Amino acid sequence: MTEHRDRNDPAVPESGTAGSASSGQEVQPRSVRPLSDAWVGGVCAGLADHLGWSVLVLRVLFVLLGAAGLVGVALYLALWLGMPRQTGQRAAPGLEAGARKGLRPGGTTRLTPVDLGVAGALVLLGGGLLWLVQVSGWGLPTPALLSGLLATAGLGLIWWQADHASTREVRTGSGWRRLFAPLLAHWTTVVAVLAGLAALAGAVALLVATTGGLGEVARTLLLLGLAVTALLLAALPWMLRVRGALAQARDDALVADARADMAAHLHDSVLQTLALIQRQAGDAKAVTALARRQERELRQWLYGESLGSATLSEALSGEIIDVEDRHGVDLELVTVGDCELTPEVTALVRAAREAMVNAAKHSGAERIDVYAEVDPDLVSVYVRDRGRGFDLADVEDDRMGVRGSIVERVKRAGGRAIIRTAPGEGTEVRLELPR
Repeated sequence: MTEHRDRNDPAVPESGTAGSASSGQEVQPRSVRPLSDAWVGGVCAGLADHLGWSVLVLRVLFVLLGAAGLVGVALYLALWLGMPRQTGQRAAPGLEAGARKGLRPGGTTRLTPVDLGVAGALVLLGGGLLWLVQVSGWGLPTPALLSGLLATAGLGLIWWQADHASTREVRTGSGWRRLFAPLLAHWTTVVAVLAGLAALAGAVALLVATTGGLGEVARTLLLLGLAVTALLLAALPWMLRVRGALAQARDDALVADARADMAAHLHDSVLQTLALIQRQAGDAKAVTALARRQERELRQWLYGESLGSATLSEALSGEIIDVEDRHGVDLELVTVGDCELTPEVTALVRAAREAMVNAAKHSGAERIDVYAEVDPDLVSVYVRDRGRGFDLADVEDDRMGVRGSIVERVKRAGGRAIIRTAPGEGTEVRLELPR
């Protein structure tokens, strides 16, 4: 068995030692924006963590570059858009619970008096340098400078809201409405976004109005092009945020399905084997045989192996033999048609096995009939007994045998399970899977 260790494990040699020299150079992690340390977008704080520099030095550098024709401003906005938000930050349990419920926005921070003083000094420094550059004739034309400052203010307002808006509704909601949930989460978000759009509109109008030497057609095309570009820049962080939230929702759904499959498998095999071991605790050979069989089945399931058969009829035959050996009940199989095993058909076979086990354990019938039919458009499996039956309405939601191992399992595979039963009238489980 191969042992895997985390790179932060103290038993793993640090980079640069003899033990790690043979593994090659370590890949440096991608820089991210820690919003908990951000003054605006967290770009300087993220670069400082990534490069090991002082965050104050980086902020002064961006201010100096910003005074030189707004180069630093454009660079800051590009990095803001390209660097992802930092995720996975740990906080107090109460704050994390509030953030998950959407009651407290995550990643916010309050500036201390010292931070406010340094920020004010940087603003004065940047404003003074920008004035010197402009009066010396080395700066941008005044209309272009004003347009750039307006566009920067508008994008900053909109992007800041995109960073701090809650995406809980996107992960948990449904339909098209959830895509706009972060924007409509609070009235202040709407006001800030509208103010940012107004600033962008002012920047575009000022730039178009002060551009000379253009005809009406060229001026109209320039206006349309700048407006579309401004709208795309304003919407891009929101689209990236929603896309990430949707991807996280899909991952959460996959994890939930995997946990449900594991719970169903444990109920179908491990828990039932433990129950049999308890009943046969006095027979050491029987207990050993059950333990070995369960170990083999569990290893087979963990490593992703199939049921050991290539077709539906072979898989059902193998399950019937196993159920007969375990529970001492006769099962009769009739198949019409056949098909190859796919992950969906495998889930159908496992659900059919659980129906057989339930009938063998609870129906009291001496024989159980299993019928499988494969049509061009549908795969159907019937498990029928003439036992005591039960009231389906009395089955509790937390009973994994019927709901988790049969109904939900077939549903996750894209099919459906129909159970017909009544006290004293036996039980029929019908499993259907579209092809």
